[in-house]
Amino acid sequence: PSLMPSTFPSGSPSLPPMEPSVSPSLMPSTLPSDSPSLPPMEPSVSPSLMPSTFPSGSPSKPPGKSPTKKFITTDKNADQRAKGIMYQLQADTGDVIIESISFKKKDDRNTNVQVYFQLGSYQDFPGQGMDPNDWGPPVFNGTPARTSSGLREAALDDVLTIPKGEMASIYLSGKREFMFGKGVQEFTVADDAGDFKIFTGAATKNVFQQRLMNAEFFGGITYYTYTAATKVTSTPSLSLSPSSSTLSSLSPNEDDTSSPSLLPSNVPSLSPSEVPSLSPSLSPSSSSSSEDDGGDGGGGGGDNSAKVYTTPNVNKAGAGAKGVMFSITAKSKEVIITGLGIMGKDAKESDLWIYYQNGSYEDFDDALDENEWIEAFKDKVLLDPNELVDIELAEDIIIPADGTVSLYVVSKKGVLYTESSDDQFDIYAASEDFSLRVGTTTKKDFEKPEKLAEFAGRIMYQT
Repeated sequence: PSLMPSTFPSGSPSLPPMEPSVSPSLMPSTLPSDSPSLPPMEPSVSPSLMPSTFPSGSPSKPPGKSPTKKFITTDKNADQRAKGIMYQLQADTGDVIIESISFKKKDDRNTNVQVYFQLGSYQDFPGQGMDPNDWGPPVFNGTPARTSSGLREAALDDVLTIPKGEMASIYLSGKREFMFGKGVQEFTVADDAGDFKIFTGAATKNVFQQRLMNAEFFGGITYYTYTAATKVTSTPSLSLSPSSSTLSSLSPNEDDTSSPSLLPSNVPSLSPSEVPSLSPSLSPSSSSSSEDDGGDGGGGGGDNSAKVYTTPNVNKAGAGAKGVMFSITAKSKEVIITGLGIMGKDAKESDLWIYYQNGSYEDFDDALDENEWIEAFKDKVLLDPNELVDIELAEDIIIPADGTVSLYVVSKKGVLYTESSDDQFDIYAASEDFSLRVGTTTKKDFEKPEKLAEFAGRIMYQT
């Protein structure tokens, strides 16, 4: 027999009456007028699948995700510089997901930069941030892009997530120095972006070496936030599947107190692609670029591959001097010098410096004035008179296309060179990318030029 009471003839055997609580259809407007009356729907039940806490009409932006934002640190007197800066951020209103970090360099030259990231305060790390093992691999390792504001921006391939209420530490390092403001007290709030706070950190003279002073980060952070959506705990959502618009068949032995088309649920019905992950990435271990050092070339058509050039006079190098000054001229492409191979006068550990400056030293006001030069390397090195010892520069030396740079190598124990019969500044050797010019020795560092000299060694570079 049919379950619809309105079609029973008067003489038919009576069936147990349908309870008023049974809803033959979820769509009240389609019921005929003689259908049994339904109890009124509770006001809290909405035919919409989207709870009121979710944005409507915007399926492309998952619930809880904010638009992308950019925060620039407040005006600071960013007149300090260092090759490393570490600082902390704390997420406030929700998860903070960082897409890129921008910063100010001491000049606009291309250079390699590493960005390290780790959840927690570096104050609590075993090495208090000065041990690279505290950080793991860099999350960015490459040449940051120029921006219209004059900052350099490291765009991350994998976003960095700071969960709501938690702290995270960031360490910037590079061969060329970062600019920052001098901080008053480490671990105090330096900037408040609303969604997160930035704390005063510390500057290091070199990467993971020698703290200099308290430092306030100067730059910008591009990010968005996630806030958890409010859960629906008492209101069932309605299924809008095709079967919900028609009466589901009930066998006589089914429980007639339940409604087959009401599907209790505390979660809105969303396709999997619309459901956001509240933690897009908690791991800082992936690197946004290769481990290769150096800049992006910048000379138009550069291949950015590592190259090595050894001067042809290496086997003739027999004279020694405390300092050798010479110049290199690039040809049609920008040249980025990343290291030098040097022979020492003796097989002893020695303090070694490598300086450079743009242009030919013949045009300097005083080539023997230390202030005319930029230090690219300083350390103790065990040199050898019988073989070249490769030195990786702490700061890349960039020669523009058709430009000239002067170099000055100084060792307390002495470096080997080849004596020259050519005139000073004459070309004595050349690679496909640059030419080397005759220079001079000095008796001591920045004192008394002595003899005409040809640098004898190896040059590691990129174009």
